[in-house]
Amino acid sequence: MSESDRADGDALARIRAHAGGGPRPTAQLADVLVDRAAGAELHGPSGVRLIDAISGYGVASLGHSHPRWVQAVTEQAARLVTTSLYTPQLADYLVALSGVLPPALQGIALTTTGAEAVELALRLVQTASNRSGVLTFSRGFHGKTVGVRYAGDATSAEARALAPEWLHVAPFPACGRHDAVDYDRCDEDVDAAIAEIAAIGEVADVGAVLVEPVLGTAGNIPPRRPFLGALRALCDDRGWLLVFDESITGFGRTGTLFAFEAFDAEPDVLVLSKGLGGGFPLSAVCAGHELWDRSALNAPSGTSSTFGGNPLACAAGLATLEIVTEAGFLEQVRLTGAHAARRLRELADGSTRVARPRGLGLMLGFDLVDPASERLASPTACEAVFRACRDRGALVAANAPRVRLSPPLTLSIAETDRLFDVLSEVLV
Repeated sequence: MSESDRADGDALARIRAHAGGGPRPTAQLADVLVDRAAGAELHGPSGVRLIDAISGYGVASLGHSHPRWVQAVTEQAARLVTTSLYTPQLADYLVALSGVLPPALQGIALTTTGAEAVELALRLVQTASNRSGVLTFSRGFHGKTVGVRYAGDATSAEARALAPEWLHVAPFPACGRHDAVDYDRCDEDVDAAIAEIAAIGEVADVGAVLVEPVLGTAGNIPPRRPFLGALRALCDDRGWLLVFDESITGFGRTGTLFAFEAFDAEPDVLVLSKGLGGGFPLSAVCAGHELWDRSALNAPSGTSSTFGGNPLACAAGLATLEIVTEAGFLEQVRLTGAHAARRLRELADGSTRVARPRGLGLMLGFDLVDPASERLASPTACEAVFRACRDRGALVAANAPRVRLSPPLTLSIAETDRLFDVLSEVLV
């Protein structure tokens, strides 16, 4: 065993010895140490080299160590990291972020994590509507905090015992007939789904609806394309507030700056996180000033957050915003996404282990299945695929049967081919 291998093993052993709670499944299964990264690649001290198709589950939107982002963060770190007072960085970032938001979403509260932002958004809509009920969707994920950790599944024993009574879950109408190549032609009917949501609202004190435009943690699953527009119309009809949790989909992941642009359905409240800071913890709740003013959050400290809007976060956010909105960036995301969609279709066509290819932009997914039964693959089979990809130089979230492909938005066409060559070698 080399000295670097021994050092890796020592670090991994120390993590296992001292980390509280359950392990990170992806990290535990990968069983490697990484200490640096560049672009779409992760590197480790013992020679590990992996193309990153997870990117911190969408956090590393600019790729790793983007030079302009690094410069902005390091320069700000040398000047001022935190203060309870206003700063030029806060002013610059709020102005820049508001400049890419619709006129109805100009009031911005900066927080740190997606879960924190979702909690803030829910308190905003509950107190502004004076109705406690929040309707969410099956398989959705909005964080692990007390209020929303049961949002996607209210059927477990824990949920039945502890889920808040104001949380209601409806089936998510996933697109079932289109892959990422032809998703723009999806016209699957949503009338039954909308009717079921309306029926829940009849018996519950619903004041708001919380939804991911594309289900991320569940496997990068898009809705039937007409759904979000129909949901917007239903909310307007019932006087419900519509909250889009774009923690994952926002800031270019779907090929547009915000996913709602692709669906032509603007929310009343927008939650942003993950890619918003390009790798630095940063999240935001965006809503109209009138909505903020009639909520309980209009009081002093109503939206205060210990780390929210600190100068370092604002510098990271501003650099990310400038990069993602510069000419050609999102066009390249769409081009790379279209190429990846074609490669994903080819993979599915050539493999009995790959089913239901799907996605939008660089938010793609597919199901690992057992070829004999066509049912979702077992945990053992998924783990074998994960390790096989790792051994060939690709980090792919194949440790669960509904596989997510969420590489950095800076992924090149050549890197896309390298990733799918690995997947094809493993799965075909």
